[in-house]
Amino acid sequence: MTQNRALEILNSGASIFLTGPPGSGKSYVLEQFVINARRIGKRLAVTATTGIAASLLGGATIHSWSGLGVRQRLEPREIEYLIKDPCLFGRLNEVEILIIDEISMLEAVTLDSLDALLKAARSSFLPFGGIQVVLSGDFFQLPPVSKNPNPYCFLSKSWNEANLLVCYLSEQHRQLPDELTEILTALRDQRFNKYHLALLSARQNIAHPPLTVLMTHNKDVDSLNNQRLAKTSGRSKVYVGQLIGQPQIANDLLRSVLAPKVLTLKVGAQVMFVANDPLKRYVNGSQGRVVGFRHELPVIELKENKSVIVAEAFSWKKEADNRAAELIQIPLKLAWAITIHKCQGMSLDAADIDLKRSFVSGMGYVALSRLKNYKGLYLRSYNSRSLELDRVVYGFDRELRKKSGLNELKSQNYSPRKMAHLLRRAGVKRQIIKQTTGLSDRQLGAILKHE
Repeated sequence: MTQNRALEILNSGASIFLTGPPGSGKSYVLEQFVINARRIGKRLAVTATTGIAASLLGGATIHSWSGLGVRQRLEPREIEYLIKDPCLFGRLNEVEILIIDEISMLEAVTLDSLDALLKAARSSFLPFGGIQVVLSGDFFQLPPVSKNPNPYCFLSKSWNEANLLVCYLSEQHRQLPDELTEILTALRDQRFNKYHLALLSARQNIAHPPLTVLMTHNKDVDSLNNQRLAKTSGRSKVYVGQLIGQPQIANDLLRSVLAPKVLTLKVGAQVMFVANDPLKRYVNGSQGRVVGFRHELPVIELKENKSVIVAEAFSWKKEADNRAAELIQIPLKLAWAITIHKCQGMSLDAADIDLKRSFVSGMGYVALSRLKNYKGLYLRSYNSRSLELDRVVYGFDRELRKKSGLNELKSQNYSPRKMAHLLRRAGVKRQIIKQTTGLSDRQLGAILKHE
């Protein structure tokens, strides 16, 4: 589907799932939709599952906007408590359009909780309280971190009830056709072979300038960051986070945020912010380096725009069963290396990628798809798991392409006869052809008989 056709469907007011491979223009379509919706006075919430993605759209994280905070699910009593907040209640009632980008990282139980929250706040039994919902993302990216064996939100009750129209973008806008594009397309289409493996192997053990290393495990990332910090000259500055509250809730909070309990910095250290600044100077995922200290606080030069800011203490809070906890810490972590989970949503000119300890499907795909071209790929190593994609997602993706194709055909105003022939050639089931064309069994049989 083209970007223009997707925008037409979005502007029609339908709830949709916008998807497609990396570089197909999902973010661009969302940006154009947001501009148009605001121009005509629509009240919309622009959110994403990550701070980086949210900042690109000028919005907030879905957890922040909805009141979820660090929670992944809401119990009924928590929903009752949340909608008593007049600010949140007003926000949920006023919104007409809810956009959630990078939806692949949202767990099924979280989407169901959002659905229940909107229904309760708006006193409605309609999906998501009757508002237009626009979900965007690519399920070949990494799944949410979850103990649930089937965490994908497309398996949730709320996804099924929403009856989303599918807009599957098919054009490539980020990457010029090259070897990297061929590798990524082959992975999506289940035709990755020895030729593509040779293309990857050709990018191993190549000398390169210092680059951010993408790795699979937090432990490996921490080890490399600590090694690089030790080799950095100068005095260390240590920040010990203040953890307040009931021990169990406090420990859960500490595990749910990326800020370390003990943060050690030096001038020259590569760092990443791990929170969204209320003043919009940085977002969760903004990278930079320490250029000094001012009044005992680190001064950071951002990589993206070279702006210089003082990193002040940040507060994370969590409430559960009428108990609360709070962590106060400088919102930074070392970033000579970052995990592949954290790089999702980024666009990189080049990266040093280590996939030898991949443990979940999609890791290699996500790391490779962050790059703009094949020449920016520097591969340390990989294992067989790193090039796998989830079979559940393969099946779901095939259905998405069919549904998107149906939407394209419907927009062409073909006659029922022409539509039936095209759908039959595409392998669409007879029952779906009937529903799409409005033909009876007898009419359809007569048309297909002459194929």
